[in-house]
Amino acid sequence: MTKARTIFALLAVCTVTSVGAFAPPSAGSITRATRAPAATTCAARPSTSLYLEKEGKGGVSNKLLEETVAPFRGLRLFFYAAFASGAFVGGLITASGVAAALSGVRTDVDLNTEYLNLAIDFGAVALFGVLAKLDLDKGAELSAAVEEKVERKKALKKVGKSMREREQQLQKLNVNVRVTEDGETRMAPVGVMQENAKQHVILVAGPGRAIRDALRGAQLNKQNFAMANILVVPYETGVDVVDKASKPDGGGFGDSRPSYETQPYVAEPVGEGWEEFIAAEIDAAVNQAGENIRDEGIALVVANDGKVLRRGVGKVPWRQMVDELEEAVTGEKKETAVPLLEFLE
Repeated sequence: MTKARTIFALLAVCTVTSVGAFAPPSAGSITRATRAPAATTCAARPSTSLYLEKEGKGGVSNKLLEETVAPFRGLRLFFYAAFASGAFVGGLITASGVAAALSGVRTDVDLNTEYLNLAIDFGAVALFGVLAKLDLDKGAELSAAVEEKVERKKALKKVGKSMREREQQLQKLNVNVRVTEDGETRMAPVGVMQENAKQHVILVAGPGRAIRDALRGAQLNKQNFAMANILVVPYETGVDVVDKASKPDGGGFGDSRPSYETQPYVAEPVGEGWEEFIAAEIDAAVNQAGENIRDEGIALVVANDGKVLRRGVGKVPWRQMVDELEEAVTGEKKETAVPLLEFLE
C-alpha cells in the first residue's frame, strides 16, 4: 500500500501543476500573451516577437508565445515521463519477483500483494501516458491558435499598409465640383479640394440602390454639410462607361436628375483611377465582413488633412459622421455623437 500512496501523491502533484492546462486557449489569453512582451522590452527594440519576425524567426517567436500562455507544459511532460519510467522499472522488478515465486525459486513472496503492486505500477504507466497524450494534444491546439493569431496579425499589417497607400491614391483622384448655382462644374483633385478649400470628404460606393438611399439621407442633413464644409462623393458600382455616359446630366428637357444628385455638396468622381480604387476598398471590406458588402455598399470618412477617419459598411449614419468630422477638427466631443455601430474601424 506504500507504493499506492506514493503513486497517488505523484499524481496529485501533476494534477496541481496542470490546473488550466487542458482547457483550450481562449482569444483573451492569446491576446494578453501577445501584448505581454511589449511591456518588458526596452525602447531600443519594439518587442521580442516583432524583432524575431523581422529576423525571419517567426517560428521561435511562436514558441515563446506558447510558453507564455502555457508555461508549465514542458515541466509537466518531464514529470509524466519521469514518473512513468519509475513506475515501469518498478513494475519490471515486481514482475521478476512474481515470476520467481511462480517458478518456486522464492517462497517469501506474497503473490496477492505483488499482483496489486503490478497493477499499480503498470496502471500508473498507462495513466501518465494518457495525461501526456492529452497535454500534447492541447499543445497542438494552442500552437494552431497561436499560428492563426500571428498570421491574422500579419494579414492585418498588410491590409493597413495597403489602406495607407490607397489614402495617398485618393488625393490624386479627380472630382467635378459645382461652383455655381446653375450647375457649372469644375474638375479638381480630391487633395486640392481638401488642402485649398479645407473640405472634408465622405465617399459612398455601392450599387445604385445603396447610393440613392445614401444621397436621400444626405439631403436631410445638407445644412450640416454646409456648416461642416463636407463634400459627398457617390460612386455607383456595377455601371460600365456606356451607362455612365448615357446618364442624364440635367441639361435637356425631360432628363433632369433627382434633386439629391444635384446638391452643391455632391461631387461627381471623374477620370481614371476611381474604378481600381473602389474595387480595392470593397475587396478589403469583403475580406473583413463577407460578400454581402458588395450589395450594402461602403463609405469612407476623410478629414481635410487626408486622414481616413472611418471605413464603414451598410447604412450611412450621416449625423454621426458629421459630428465625428467636427470632433476631428475642433478636438471637442459633441454630446450628440454616438458610435457608428454599423461601421468597421
